[in-house]
Amino acid sequence: MSVVQEAQVPIVPPQQQNITADDISRYLLQYILAARGVCHENALMLALMRLKVDSHDVNAHWTISDWLEALNEHINAINIKLNLLNYKILRISHGIGKSAVSIKNRQNFGLFDTVGTTEDNEDDDNNDNKEDSRVVLPESNRFYVYVNLSSTEETKLATRFTPKEIEYVKWCLEKFCIQSGIIREMDQGNAITSSIVVHEVNRILLSATGDNTTNKWNKWTTFTLGSTELLQYDGFTATEIEAVLVKLCEHKWFYRTQNGVFGMDLKCIAELEEYLVSTFELATCQNCNKLAIQGVMCGSESCLQNGSPSSEGESTNKCRVWHIDCFQHYITHVSKDCDLCKNSLITNGVYVI
Repeated sequence: MSVVQEAQVPIVPPQQQNITADDISRYLLQYILAARGVCHENALMLALMRLKVDSHDVNAHWTISDWLEALNEHINAINIKLNLLNYKILRISHGIGKSAVSIKNRQNFGLFDTVGTTEDNEDDDNNDNKEDSRVVLPESNRFYVYVNLSSTEETKLATRFTPKEIEYVKWCLEKFCIQSGIIREMDQGNAITSSIVVHEVNRILLSATGDNTTNKWNKWTTFTLGSTELLQYDGFTATEIEAVLVKLCEHKWFYRTQNGVFGMDLKCIAELEEYLVSTFELATCQNCNKLAIQGVMCGSESCLQNGSPSSEGESTNKCRVWHIDCFQHYITHVSKDCDLCKNSLITNGVYVI
């Protein structure tokens, strides 16, 4: 998954500290691009705070809602100009949920506990109230992604990849989607049991039922593949494939785990969601209607039969799926049963890793 990138927070030079709103928007765009076009909401909000402080234009009474509103205004202003170039900054939510994303971000950088939003001042009164001027940033699974609005997947990929590399990417995407149609049994000795998706789903189930004796689900699936499988492509040598995979990860199209497993990263999902859903007939989240490649799937036999791959390798997946946060909302506020098959989601679920 993508996490917060340690791109350098824009610092306003002393001679430019009376900057305009357009200047701030330009700095924020540069920050997003420095993070390879994928930036966590809190990281971008930190950058905005820094810009405001450096330009001596900060309101100590602003709440997080005020900062988010200001950030969205700048993103809208950026998008008006990017639209002429057929680009856009999209805000998308990560499928593993805000709690898991926040855990990952703290593990990697520890950025988001508190951040000062007012300038240091030697005035005693200001120093006495310094603690009150600090903002605790909220948990968030939202990312801002710089995307190409071109009409075809080939055009979107062509800015970074050669035609041969694009064919390899499409081959990988097909393999990822076919993989998602394979339902596996959980094995206590398998690393899957320690997946953050498994942890978050189990936490949600416990919260919904209050019963820690409820049996954990014993099925899982994934949209990921190991490097060995991704080397089985006839168009490149193994060395060439490894180079393409590194390039895909650098540009946030794919991600790679510590165990050498590859999957689709946020930029890939943001750019190619329509292509993936239409080409491979993937089910979308019941709550937000967005592509869900990490989260929860209904595990009843009737739903799983609807979700089995076709003979052509494409998914005929019509079963119910949810992102982590969407699943929590559904079983808390809508129903604990699948609306399609009417079976319990508390006991019949599949982890989508």
